[in-house]
Amino acid sequence: MKSMREIIHSLPEQIVESIKLFNFAWGNISDKTILHRKFERVLICGMGGSGISGDIASVLYPELNIVVNKDYKLPRYIDKKTLGILVSYSGNTEETLNNYNLLRKKGIAVVVISSNGRLLKDRASLRIQIPQGFPPRGALGYLFTPIPLLLYRIDLIKKNPEKELIKLSGFLRKQAGQIEKKAKNLVELFIGKLPIIYANSDASGVIARRWQCQLNENSKILCHTNIIPEMNHNEIVGIGRPPHLNKDLIVVFINDHNAFIRNKIRVRIIKDIINEEIKGLKYIDINPTGRNPMERIFSTVMLGDFLSCYLALKTGVDPLPVKRIDYLKNRLSKSK
Repeated sequence: MKSMREIIHSLPEQIVESIKLFNFAWGNISDKTILHRKFERVLICGMGGSGISGDIASVLYPELNIVVNKDYKLPRYIDKKTLGILVSYSGNTEETLNNYNLLRKKGIAVVVISSNGRLLKDRASLRIQIPQGFPPRGALGYLFTPIPLLLYRIDLIKKNPEKELIKLSGFLRKQAGQIEKKAKNLVELFIGKLPIIYANSDASGVIARRWQCQLNENSKILCHTNIIPEMNHNEIVGIGRPPHLNKDLIVVFINDHNAFIRNKIRVRIIKDIINEEIKGLKYIDINPTGRNPMERIFSTVMLGDFLSCYLALKTGVDPLPVKRIDYLKNRLSKSK
């Protein structure tokens, strides 16, 4: 397997290759009835590094009724006007396999995005097979890219996203060196700290969740996230206490410049509270850059990926293995 650094650098190539894989799969679609069906909603099922692709799609296309499901069960309102998209890198994620069985029982059209496993062997309207050999969290380009292409093909979005995705790949390839350098410069601030990540919109919220997952899995540290304005109705009262923990925390504000203006004001007030009332608590700002929401999300995701990788290496941790997840899955397999 490649190193985590090499995997992160492969994101632009993954996007371009995934476009080709999707077009090949679409050209060989087994169930052409989905071409003529009118879908009112999309249900994207996936967990962890696979499921984040659904989260990103839901914030990039807020005009659509996209439901992201991260549970064994399905929402009760799911019906035949729903298209189910099952995203599992391994193809053996038990929650997603259970979703597949429930969707099939309801007679709902299913699309599978996977590299291997049981999902690719089961019946589906469309199977998109992506390359093996990556940790799921390192295959975001492969797992996300087919989703907007599919949304276009089933007429839920009107503009073909292929050119935008190719431009995204070029943008990330060009910016990767600078993003990696910025991540290296941030590492010292995170050593020995518990990151508290605050987002000021749904778009920056999905970035915050990705950072959290990467810091968990790559750096093997605990991380907390919350979204403004909800954070202002509860957590703001508790921040800074107990005070002896403040020196062990680092607060990260991920700032969407398109956020609702009142949320931007809220961020300023939170910083004033930290500066005036909370000794020893440090914070930093992360300001996503790019020409459009897709570039801003993916470039900032890449920043968090690099940060988590270098934080792991700096603290003597191998970013690749996730032994506790493997242990949990092994125990679950014996508990059926």
